Amino acid sequence: MYSSPRDRTIAVKMAALGLGFMEDFVCTTYFTCTLWLFDTCKHAVSRRFDSKRWQQGWMTPRTVGNIATFAVSWLLFFAMMTPFIVDLVLVINREMRFTFDLVTMAISEKEFVGAAPISAKEIQRGCVATTLMVVASTVFASVRTKASWADLTNWNPTHLVTDFRTRSGSVTTKKGIKYVEVALEEGADTEVEASTKISRGKENRTYRNLIYQHALLVAVVIVALVVLPAAVVALRCVCSPLVAYVGMNATLNELFGHALQPTPSDATFTKMKGGKPWVEAFIHPTEEHELFGDGSLYRRTTGFRGDLAFDVDVSKDNPPNVLVIGVESFRFQDSRYLVGEEDPSNLFKGVNMTITPNFDRWAKRGVALRNLWSSTPTSRSLESLLFAQVPYDSTLRTGITGGRKKTKLSGLPQLFKAKGYDNFFTTGCLTRFENWNVFLPAHGYDVVLESKEMVRIAENRLGITHDQWFGDEQRGFKWGVHDDINLRLLGDMLVEKTKLQKVRVASGESKKPLFVTHYTISSHAPFKARPKWYSKADKPDFSALYEGEKNAKDIKNYLEMRYFTDLHLGKFMDRMEKEGILNDTIVVIVGDHGQAPEADVTNTHEESVTRVAGAIIAEGRLGNAAGLVLQDAVEQYDILNTLADITGLPKGGFVQNGIGRSLKRKVRFGERVVFSNDPSRKMSIVRGHRRLRYDQVTASMMLHDTENDHAMTNDLFPGLSAEEQAEWEYWRDHGRRVTAYYTKRWDENCLLAVNCTTGN
Repeated sequence: MYSSPRDRTIAVKMAALGLGFMEDFVCTTYFTCTLWLFDTCKHAVSRRFDSKRWQQGWMTPRTVGNIATFAVSWLLFFAMMTPFIVDLVLVINREMRFTFDLVTMAISEKEFVGAAPISAKEIQRGCVATTLMVVASTVFASVRTKASWADLTNWNPTHLVTDFRTRSGSVTTKKGIKYVEVALEEGADTEVEASTKISRGKENRTYRNLIYQHALLVAVVIVALVVLPAAVVALRCVCSPLVAYVGMNATLNELFGHALQPTPSDATFTKMKGGKPWVEAFIHPTEEHELFGDGSLYRRTTGFRGDLAFDVDVSKDNPPNVLVIGVESFRFQDSRYLVGEEDPSNLFKGVNMTITPNFDRWAKRGVALRNLWSSTPTSRSLESLLFAQVPYDSTLRTGITGGRKKTKLSGLPQLFKAKGYDNFFTTGCLTRFENWNVFLPAHGYDVVLESKEMVRIAENRLGITHDQWFGDEQRGFKWGVHDDINLRLLGDMLVEKTKLQKVRVASGESKKPLFVTHYTISSHAPFKARPKWYSKADKPDFSALYEGEKNAKDIKNYLEMRYFTDLHLGKFMDRMEKEGILNDTIVVIVGDHGQAPEADVTNTHEESVTRVAGAIIAEGRLGNAAGLVLQDAVEQYDILNTLADITGLPKGGFVQNGIGRSLKRKVRFGERVVFSNDPSRKMSIVRGHRRLRYDQVTASMMLHDTENDHAMTNDLFPGLSAEEQAEWEYWRDHGRRVTAYYTKRWDENCLLAVNCTTGN
């Protein structure tokens, strides 16, 4: 999870065990002190109500005390162990760590928790862990209630220190008495004087002993509750991030405000070689631009330069409509056209077939992006696709979370708005998720149509009755309206809008071109929901791709729903061609992210999750470039500059803060790196056909061949020369910093600012 095989040494394991023991000891100490405080208060209350008049009836002070002891002991034990056990289950199920932010996220998105892709095994493990927790809490509380030795007022740890002082004082007193007895033989006067001295001496010693005892008590408490925890935090700081993560006690980490987990890289950059601003490392040389400041990616793009990889015939007098389609969970390996006939990783298991015949057919007529990478999940891909950013780095939230109405952004919606386009966002899913319904209208979209509107329109136009959505017909599901309907309604809208454009142009008015972003939804995990008609329909035989696999049923469901969406994507594209719309529209099709139904642990098949299918289709505009396949690594954040280069810049250029390049321009294969992150797993850098996986903190790095080693079984990094390793480490550090840069800028609302102190 945090390391490569070469990091798993005896020294690392022993260090992690030692740190873990210290953290567990501190956690147990706090837990014990809390119970001791309760027992002390309980005894004080019991003594107050110990008179005979309180002993009548069944609800005696003793009974009340037992009930309180059981309840408090049960709750405290359960509360202490819950983060620890949940953390353990998350590591096993998802290779994630627990934080209370996860609970906050689950509460805020409770509407969608039931639709989350949680496997039967994960549910089973969760139920077993919960049962064991309840049983253990009950046993612990019962022992605390019944056993007298479990009363912690009898186990004061300070007695171990103060008893020594008391014993030392008794010996001194006895010696004093012995001296007095000798003195008594010398006369009565001496006896009185000695008795007085003894009395005063005993009082002084008793007083001093009390002072010592209280001082020792305070010292023990300070050491146990302050000094030792501080020492553990300090010890964590000197340990390697790998040791700190492995030994981390989740309960104590939450109590200490995440002080026990390693601190990620900051967003501090220095000048590049030659004195250039660091931002130039992330702005491609094919982009002409004016920086607003050396410490920020905030700039004005004024043009593009360089030889062409392909060209698109676009007239300024008749600007084309632009349609960007994000296909849910559409991974690279589902398209035989993208994988290629050789199939070096044997993704199709020797079978000559494809899961997406319609996408393949249309990709062959456009420019195919066979080395396209994304971030996951969908909200993060939206940040990249629309605003050309490395997405917000968090397992629990995205840049979009909460709606971000006051955050200033500039991307595709702002580019096309500046060019006079009408902007539409359509989808079959619910936009309440992560407050898309707030975010999208606030950041450049004139109209947002989501599943509610789709339902209303479909009932009015297609004759679908209300009970067919979630009744036997299953035209909808938890995430929204299935793709057969939402793609049909998207087609209806485009047909109507293009007819209006023709009327306006014929009457001498401006065309008002369209920029439309559409997201599909049917192929959302866990891939079980489907319309009734499709459940009964004949489907291709995909058995060669899932038979004999451990998760055969999940794979089968995924493949069938991937085919379902592809079927209706093909119908949509064919209809647009027949209606004459494609000749006036540039279409970009990309997977929002991938999926790995083959994996036992979600997202562990990293290439399946982050390498996606993609194509640019411009019917009648590509000339000899139709059928081109781009082999070099590209990312979703390249779409912004690509469409800006294809359709042209608005007068005066446009403002942005992205790191994409124009795919329209020719580059040398393997020179440029792209950043593709999955915060719940790993960060990654792709360069050519090699992918480096790493994280924000630990030193662990692994390098794989994306073409020949899809399953990531052969780590190439140890075999590199020192110079090659240093180069990958250089880009890893840049990947960490640029990710931290965007996260900081989102947090401080200064994405479009030179610096965060004055720009927000």
